[in-house]
Amino acid sequence: MLNVGLTGNIAAGKSTVVDWFRRWGATIVDADALAREAQAPGSEVLATIVRRFGTNVLAKDGGLDRAALRGKVMGDDDALLALNAIVHPAVQARREELQEAARRRGDVLLVNDIPLLFEVLDPEQFDAVVVVDAPVALRRTRLRTLRGLSNEDADRMIAAQMDAERKRAQAHYVIENDGSLDALEAHAHDGFVERRRSAARGEGGTGGTATGTLLLCAADAKDEAPTLDAITARYTDAGARVERASGKPAALAKALRAARPGAVIATEGASAASRAAWIDAGRPGKLLYLATDPDPIAVRLDLRPWGKGSEPVALTEEGGVGLAPRADVW
Repeated sequence: MLNVGLTGNIAAGKSTVVDWFRRWGATIVDADALAREAQAPGSEVLATIVRRFGTNVLAKDGGLDRAALRGKVMGDDDALLALNAIVHPAVQARREELQEAARRRGDVLLVNDIPLLFEVLDPEQFDAVVVVDAPVALRRTRLRTLRGLSNEDADRMIAAQMDAERKRAQAHYVIENDGSLDALEAHAHDGFVERRRSAARGEGGTGGTATGTLLLCAADAKDEAPTLDAITARYTDAGARVERASGKPAALAKALRAARPGAVIATEGASAASRAAWIDAGRPGKLLYLATDPDPIAVRLDLRPWGKGSEPVALTEEGGVGLAPRADVW
């Protein structure tokens, strides 16, 4: 799994980019949502905040009055440090739980949405850091027009965060937001695709670059499930050559002779013909089967970041009991 930290200063457009990453298939861990969870009524974190900052940071319903708390820490470095020391350990512990759950689930690309990544965390804990940035003058204008802030309030909020240039210098990728929404989406998509390719190459863990040819076998055009398109995208990103073949015996035999694949993946409809052709060809590489019917033994292959509409499916190996999802199955 590629574990990405994504950040950006206020009014830079980070939330918009996160929404696109989620839509394109990444797993999102939202630091603000984790903070709200940690500060829920009855929590030890909220009780500690009240002891440190007073009961007037509580709303009438017993929850946290965020505006009141913001007023106490804005412009007070000591108060802000004290608040971070209370909240961030709980948020970090929960983030690590969610990251581990994502690894066990087989997720490939996890994006941590963290507004104060550089201010409160070590960026080295992430495989890659992405920064969304916009010029200060443009951010000030957005704060005035979209949030109704005065120039003074906007400047105060901007000054409260680390200068964006320092963040850009430490980022692996910067998404520029200095033009239209369409331009931002294009920049964001380029960044997403590059992160996806890094995940496919195994750069976030123990995987490696896939080499050789992968042959995908489907019974006919109706059997061309979205999963095959997702597999094609994933292993192309990983550096493999991907070929397709129909489930007809003659076509399969020809494809196997020409490609000498490192692995063959067959849909349910093409499984019998693929097995026969694979045996006749001398069993080149590994033969794997896709099945939508849940298999209690096989590990599910999650290809969500590589295609809309592709669902997790069972991936089993001829003569085996299942394979864990990985970027180099052969």
